[in-house]
Amino acid sequence: MNGDHSMEVVEQLVVGKLGDAAACEDGIVVTDAFAAVIDGSTDKTGDHYDGATGGIFALHACAEAVRSLDPAATMHEAVTHLTQALSGRLPADLPPQHRPTAVLAVYSRLRRELWQIGDVSIWHAGLQPRGTRAVKRIDQHAATLRSAILHAELANGATASQLRADDPGRRAIVPLLVAGAVFCNNRHAGDWAYPAVNGVPIPAGLVFARQVPARVTEVVLASDGYPQVLPTLRESEQALAGLLAADPLCIGPLLGTKGVLPGSASYDDRAYLRIRTGTL
Repeated sequence: MNGDHSMEVVEQLVVGKLGDAAACEDGIVVTDAFAAVIDGSTDKTGDHYDGATGGIFALHACAEAVRSLDPAATMHEAVTHLTQALSGRLPADLPPQHRPTAVLAVYSRLRRELWQIGDVSIWHAGLQPRGTRAVKRIDQHAATLRSAILHAELANGATASQLRADDPGRRAIVPLLVAGAVFCNNRHAGDWAYPAVNGVPIPAGLVFARQVPARVTEVVLASDGYPQVLPTLRESEQALAGLLAADPLCIGPLLGTKGVLPGSASYDDRAYLRIRTGTL
């Protein structure tokens, strides 16, 4: 999903992990006022909404919401608009585990701000070298558990190819990840709480706006399919390729809740957007 190119796009890429664009749950929207990378959450329940996975359903709802957003909107007004766009398409009584979910990185041209709504990455000159991303606590714990299970399997004689094809660590953590949906936008969950657009109001303290300094001429937005978000697409792709070659199971440097399935391009869909701010 590549939007209008009214804002000055330097480079962009969206790649589905399965090599099938129709199954990709990441997307990019660019309008006169906003640039956004949207990451629909990977399905864990088998639920479908209007024939689409939850991630694709949430991706399209959020994309339409970005396109219809008031150019002068604040981050919190934008979050409300996104939330209402999704909630209006869903039954009010859906439990957290069955809610389509997406996270977004957004650049506001008028406000010259970067907004982080969930575990997406942003980068510009002056930020930490590999991008800034908030990782969900539930994912950290689940990834560590999965890594321990797969390391035990390897020590017991299993091969990496066998474990990519049949991942007992992933099977073990899926119930935890599904149950952990209760922490989404839950102001009572303490350190376990995390933000995402799922049709339920997002507590203000879970989302972040960052003013882009006047000296900064480019910003990068990316989904978490990029473990390192670097100043150019080529650098980011090269870093990812090196890590995938070294750790296709994603139990070492790429520690994560899923590995690279046989025949897949990566462990996750990915979207990268680099825009020029100096001329806006």
